[in-house]
Amino acid sequence: MATGFEVYIAVVFIIVGAILTRIAERYRFPYPIPLILLGLGLQFMIGQEALGEIPLDFLAQLTLAVVLFYAGLTMNIRETRLSIRSVMLLATLGVLLTSIIAGATISIFSPAGVIPLAVALLIGAILSPTDPAALFSVLESGGVRVKRKLFSILEGEAVFNDATAVILVITGFLPLVSSPGEQNWVIVIGQFAGSMGLGVVLGLAVAYGMGKLLLTFGGGSNTSILTAATPILAYGLGEVFSLLPIDLHPGALAAVFAGIFMANSRRIGLEVLPQKSMRGVMKNFSLVFELAIFTFIGFTLDFDWFFQGQNIVFIGVGLLVAILVIFIARPISVFLVTLTDSKMNMKERFFISWAGVKGVASAALGAIAIAGIADPNIGNGVNAIIFIVVLFSLVVQGITTPIIARKLNLIEEQDSAQEIASQRDATRHSLLFLVDQYTEGKVDSSIYTILKAELEEEIYTLEDELRRVISDRRSQLKMLEMREEIYREKLTYYQAEYEQGKIPDLIYEDQKLELQAEIDEIATLRRQLRSSRESDN
Repeated sequence: MATGFEVYIAVVFIIVGAILTRIAERYRFPYPIPLILLGLGLQFMIGQEALGEIPLDFLAQLTLAVVLFYAGLTMNIRETRLSIRSVMLLATLGVLLTSIIAGATISIFSPAGVIPLAVALLIGAILSPTDPAALFSVLESGGVRVKRKLFSILEGEAVFNDATAVILVITGFLPLVSSPGEQNWVIVIGQFAGSMGLGVVLGLAVAYGMGKLLLTFGGGSNTSILTAATPILAYGLGEVFSLLPIDLHPGALAAVFAGIFMANSRRIGLEVLPQKSMRGVMKNFSLVFELAIFTFIGFTLDFDWFFQGQNIVFIGVGLLVAILVIFIARPISVFLVTLTDSKMNMKERFFISWAGVKGVASAALGAIAIAGIADPNIGNGVNAIIFIVVLFSLVVQGITTPIIARKLNLIEEQDSAQEIASQRDATRHSLLFLVDQYTEGKVDSSIYTILKAELEEEIYTLEDELRRVISDRRSQLKMLEMREEIYREKLTYYQAEYEQGKIPDLIYEDQKLELQAEIDEIATLRRQLRSSRESDN
């Protein structure tokens, strides 16, 4: 039973983690980074013994269930259908290729005897899934919206490849490490295929059953309770099949498809479910589990083992694995899988390969795998490598991906002022409709008062946001105008110095070309901003 001190520490984890997440979003870097560092700091401050034995594998399974369900619930199925072939190939063949390529290269390039082939393949599979949550949070906070096709591919791949990697790790590579020499690969392939198929069926069944309950008994707190229980039920039912002699693990995929089917309830014969409420519940629920799993990554890293004797070599091994996974395994698998897509160019392929940030799925899979490895040395080694690779990926890929998207010109330009103005106008239209309905006596006065207040508040909020955006745009325009005047003043100075013979032709011409290019670029930006202002008016 947890002591009072343990409960207080858990509460501190959540509160401080939530604050750090918000700070990370404000300063535009992946929020898991400060959470991992928080775990490391707490370990040094209070020691691992303070929380006793943490059932990290159980927490990891709950995290996977919740995160995968939320991903399925929020996935834009219409957008994903436009690139379904690439998504499915990346989520299945891509995961398998990444696992094998990463495992083989890790085994070849790591120091002799440090990582056996079976362990290398397990690590490759654990590091094959991507974490779009951290990546998309950075893109959104930085105002970067990648092209629809790329976004749908990254989103769809991440939703499905996490579940595929879970099945691959548990049914294929983890038994290879824990029970070497006992694998019948025909049975393993059958278990993998059976887990995939059964996951879809269970997801449908859970979505239909819980959807019926939501429609019958939902409303208020019941909606929150039933929604939060759905991923745990789907994942739990799936893992019941692991107790049978056939040893299937469809829980992860069941959680994904439960979310997808509930988000598209009409397609399974149900009325529309309360999507906004369900997504709000799962967003918070998912965040709590992500806070926990990322913090515990740092908190549970065994530093005594890490710096004992030859184990320190795993720092170098972890960095080597990170380089192999990010720069070799992921790009090769992406380029091979997307070769048949003639509409995808090299820049887009490169971006998809680079945007494969490692995160919550790899962290959770690592915890599950370590719990199933009997040899503590191998378990600690796997844990150390995953810790280093996840942190390296978040820092290197997570921070640079928005920059690369801009450099490769793979973003969709959006006029935020126009978008806000259209939302405001639509809300005004709705308010006028409500007034007409009330005037004609079709709406009760009490209902009218509540709805009118809500719409007016929404209009006020949108207009306030619109004023802020327009003010920022005016400030940008004034900044550009002043910058152009400064460059022109520089150009005038150089010209005067040249005419007086104080500077040679070569220096003058170089500076003139450079300054004129700057002036031309600013003139283009000013035209774009003026055009946006005219559309605002």
